[in-house]
Amino acid sequence: MKTKRVLIQMLLLLGVVFVGLTGFTPEAAAEDISVTVRSIAASKDGKSVDPKLNDIKGTLNVTFAGYTNFKQLGVRSVSLAQGKPKSVGLPNNDKLTLTFNGYAGDLVKLGLGISDKMNTTLRVSPGSTFFQAGLRYKSGIMILAITVKPK
Repeated sequence: MKTKRVLIQMLLLLGVVFVGLTGFTPEAAAEDISVTVRSIAASKDGKSVDPKLNDIKGTLNVTFAGYTNFKQLGVRSVSLAQGKPKSVGLPNNDKLTLTFNGYAGDLVKLGLGISDKMNTTLRVSPGSTFFQAGLRYKSGIMILAITVKPK
C-alpha cells in the first residue's frame, strides 16, 4: 500500500515537472515569429501586375479595384522576439516598426508603426497576409502586404 502511494506521488511530481518544463514556461510563450513585408506600388497608370505578385494578384485586383498597375518594390523579412521591436526602411523613406506582443488566444498580437504617421496593434491569424495601404507613393499609393508566421 505504501509503495503504491509513493509511486502515485512520484508520478504526480513527474507530471508537474513535465508541465513546468513545457508549455507553461515564459520561454515557450515567447516563441519568435517571422514577418515578411512586401512593398507594392499601386497606381492608375497603365494596366499590369508584376509577376512577383502572382500569388496575391486576385486579392490586389479586388481589394484595390481603383488601381490597375501593381509593382513589387521590395521584400523584407524579420524575426521578432516578444516585446523587442524591429524597424525596416520603406521605399518612400518611412520607417516601419514591428513588435510581437504575444498571443491573444490563437491570434498573434502585432504592433505596427509607420514613422510618425500611425501606430496600432493588430490581431493576426498565423500564416495569413494582411494589407496596410494609403501611404502616398509617386503617382499612386504604397501597399504593404504583411505575412506573419510562427517560427
